[in-house]
Amino acid sequence: MARRCVLPSSFLLLLASCSGPTSSEHEIVDTPEAAPTRVEAPTPPEPKDGAKSELDSSDECGRTTGRNEEGQCEALRTREVEHVQQVQIPAGRFVMGDVPRTYTTAVGRHDPRERWPGQPPRYADSESFWIDLHEVTRGEYEKCVESGSCTPAQCFDGVDPVEKFSDEAAALIPQTCVTHAQATTFCETVGARLPSETEWELAARGVDVRIYPWGNDMRDEYNAMLVPVNVIRGDSSYFGIRGMGTNALEWVSDTYEVDNGLEPYLGKPFRDDNGPLMKAEAARGPRFVMKGGKAGARRDKAGADRRLGFRCAADVSPDDGALKIPAEVPTINVLRPGTSELLVFGGIAEAVSRKEAEQFCDALRIPQGPLTLEGFRLPTLAEIQAMADAFRGPGPFWSADGSAVQKGKGNDAPWEIEESTPKDALGARCVVPLNG
Repeated sequence: MARRCVLPSSFLLLLASCSGPTSSEHEIVDTPEAAPTRVEAPTPPEPKDGAKSELDSSDECGRTTGRNEEGQCEALRTREVEHVQQVQIPAGRFVMGDVPRTYTTAVGRHDPRERWPGQPPRYADSESFWIDLHEVTRGEYEKCVESGSCTPAQCFDGVDPVEKFSDEAAALIPQTCVTHAQATTFCETVGARLPSETEWELAARGVDVRIYPWGNDMRDEYNAMLVPVNVIRGDSSYFGIRGMGTNALEWVSDTYEVDNGLEPYLGKPFRDDNGPLMKAEAARGPRFVMKGGKAGARRDKAGADRRLGFRCAADVSPDDGALKIPAEVPTINVLRPGTSELLVFGGIAEAVSRKEAEQFCDALRIPQGPLTLEGFRLPTLAEIQAMADAFRGPGPFWSADGSAVQKGKGNDAPWEIEESTPKDALGARCVVPLNG
C-alpha cells in the first residue's frame, strides 16, 4: 500500500557524507547519502490574527501546491512506492512548447528534419497523475534485473558513464543506456508506466511558462555530467520534481510524430507523402520522444544512449483525490504584429517544399476568442523586409517571391531572394492581413 503525505512549500535539503573511495575529478558524486532525501510532511502554519493560513488560502497558491475539491490551496501530496517517492501533479491546463532564438533552415536542403519540434507554444490539458520525484536509479534497476523482470542495460558505445564512480555513488546515478522497451518494462514491473510528453512537461514546467524547470535563466553551473539523484543542485521544478533540466535525458511514452506542436493550429494536413521531410522520416523509421534541458523542447531517439534514462508515472485513483492546477493559465498569443497591416504566425513549418509551404499557410486556423482566423499566406520579400523584427531569421524561408534569406547577423540585416528550386526543403512562416 502506498503511503501518502504532503509536500512542504519549501525544501530544506541537507547532504550527508559517507565513507568510501573518492577522487577530486568526481568529488561531487563520491560522498553520497545512503538513500535519496525524502520530502517530509509539513506542519501547516498557524493563522495569525484570525487570517487564513498559507495552505488554506483559496486565492493565493504558490509552488508545490494544488487546489483541492473546495478550491483551497493544498500542499502537493506524495506517496512511497516500491522504487521511489512519487509526487501528485495537479490536473488542468498549462502552456506547452518552446521558442528558439533563431531559425537557421538552410541545412534542410541536404538534411530534412525537424530541429525545433517543440515550437510553437500552445495550450495542453492533463489529468492529475503521480510522477517519480527523481529518475530511476541504477540501484533500483539492478534489483529489477536480479529479479528476472528486467534485462541488463547496455551502453552501445562501450562507455560506462559511472565507471570511475564509487559503488555507493553509482547506485544512485540515474539508470541510462536503456532502450524505450526496457524503460517501459521497468515501470510496468513496479505497477507504473512511462509519463506522456504532456505529463512530463507539466511536471517540469508548472503553470508559469518557465523556460527551464528551475526558471528562465540559463545556469552554466548545471553541467551535463550524471550525478546521484540525492545531489540537489537547485534545479527543482515548479512542482518540486528533481533532475528534469539536468542529469539524464528521459524517455516518455509518446512516439515521435512530426508537426506535433503545430497540430492545434491546423485545420487540415499540409505535408505531401513525397515531400522532403516525409520521405526522410520514412527512411529514419519509428522513434520515441525524449525530454530534458529546456522544458518545452522535444527530441527523438530510437535506441539507448549513455545520457538517456527515465522515470515512471501512474494514474491518480478516485481514492487518492485529484488536485487541480493552482493558478490560471497564462495568456499566449501566437500572432505577432508584423506591420500595420499584417500579423505573423509565431510557428514555422520545417523542411517544406514550396508547394507544402503554401499548403501550410492555407491550413492554419488560429482561435481568436469566439472566432477562428484563417486566410494566411506566404509574405512577399518587401513585407519580410518591413517586419524583420517580428519575422526572425535568418532562414531561408519560402516567400511569395521565392526563397528569402537574411544576409548577415542581427534583426536589421537585409533580406534577399536567393536561388532555389521548388523542391528545396526550407522553412515556411505565414502572415495574415489585419483586415482579413
